[in-house]
This record gives sequence, structure tokens and C-alpha cells, in this order.
Amino acid sequence: MSVVLCVDDVHVVRDGRPILQEVSLTVRAGEHWALLGANGAGKSTLLGLLGALSHPTRGTVEVLGSRLGRVDLRELRTRVGHVDPRHPLTEPLRVRDVVLTGAWESGA
Repeated sequence: MSVVLCVDDVHVVRDGRPILQEVSLTVRAGEHWALLGANGAGKSTLLGLLGALSHPTRGTVEVLGSRLGRVDLRELRTRVGHVDPRHPLTEPLRVRDVVLTGAWESGA
């Protein structure tokens, strides 16, 4: 089964404060994952890495076979949908339409 996402020993530090420490995971094609944790646990930060929106302070992140820091993020983002949990909705939307907000840059 091909690897879709690979995170190896990732650390994220913001303003001198550790947000993620020693995070490693591999997601293969066809797998379904859920990300659970308390407020402030780093879920959105991890999803930002997996959505090619940010870089780790330390460690490696590969998205669709491309390693962050060695790939044109604009090109990679055309193949990745990311629904920002903090995206302000200006009007009520159906679930389908909220999901489609993650299709930016892909032309969907």
C-alpha cells in the first residue's frame, strides 16, 4: 500500500513554546484516521503540516511523496485539500460546501 502521509520525529516550536514533540505517523492509501485531543494539544498544528501549510521546526513531513522543504508548496497544494478549522464562515453552509472550502487552488 502506498504511503500518502509520513511524519517522522516532528517537533513544532512557536514563540519558544513547544506545540508538538516527537510526533511520528504514517498514513497509507485507503486508511481512515481520526485525530483526537484536548484543546491546545496541537491537532490543528499537525493538520497544517499535513496540509502543506506550514513546516516543522524539526523532523520530516512527506505529503504525497513530496518532502516539505524540498518541494514547491504551491504545486503540492493543488493536490491537497485542507479545511481550515478556523475558517470564518460568513453564512450557514451545508457540510458538503464546508468540505469544498478545502479545495482551494485545485480548481474544484
